[in-house]
Amino acid sequence: MNNAHERFGRLECTRQMRDTTTQVRLWMDRFIGEEVERDGVGQAHLASVVGGDQDVVAVWAGVVENDPFTVSGLGLEPMTVSFGEEAKCFRGTLNMDGRKRPVRHLVVVSAEMAERAPQDGKIVRTILCDSDPEFVLYRVAGRMGLPVVPEWANWFRQELERRKAVAPLIGVGCKPLAVRARKQAVLKWIGRAVKRGELCLPEQNGPVVWRVSNNFLRLAPEAGTEGVAQEPEVVGEGTLP
Repeated sequence: MNNAHERFGRLECTRQMRDTTTQVRLWMDRFIGEEVERDGVGQAHLASVVGGDQDVVAVWAGVVENDPFTVSGLGLEPMTVSFGEEAKCFRGTLNMDGRKRPVRHLVVVSAEMAERAPQDGKIVRTILCDSDPEFVLYRVAGRMGLPVVPEWANWFRQELERRKAVAPLIGVGCKPLAVRARKQAVLKWIGRAVKRGELCLPEQNGPVVWRVSNNFLRLAPEAGTEGVAQEPEVVGEGTLP
């Protein structure tokens, strides 16, 4: 990969350890967040960072204590964010050729993004890491338990735009967005569209196969890297009642 480092951002924090103050900086390949009116501190929903043992542990401790972080990257001016209460942390190890010690990998997800199923009737936001229409429909339908088929993806995205139920978020290495809708409301949208002939039901019952592009895992060619050409991935299968 040529100039792969150019697609990385940075996550920084200051940690007070006994009698010393340490400035921690980690390389960040993915970030999802938004600006909110809360004392100048934005909301972070996801961050994927790599670094050494001590730095990763320091960031993990900062997440647990809900400390603020500074994030920056390609197209993102430095901004202060926090992940909020009950954020989830996932740690791993990356073994790399030419390095004696492995690189530590940390993924942090906010409680809102990690929430699996909304309560019945509750208006919720679904934080998504990709804006592809089929990916949006697949994730929203899976979370809400909606009976849909992939062919409705473009209609669903247009309906979200028309009803102003979707908004872009701040992203590094991805194009995230937030969908705000209630399950019962989406079911009404679908019912009306079927009656008007805007949506067609499958002629036969059977499994529904989703082929969703994994753009979130691809390299960003606009950042000076060569994109990874991949076929859409079969990521789910369900049955339309």
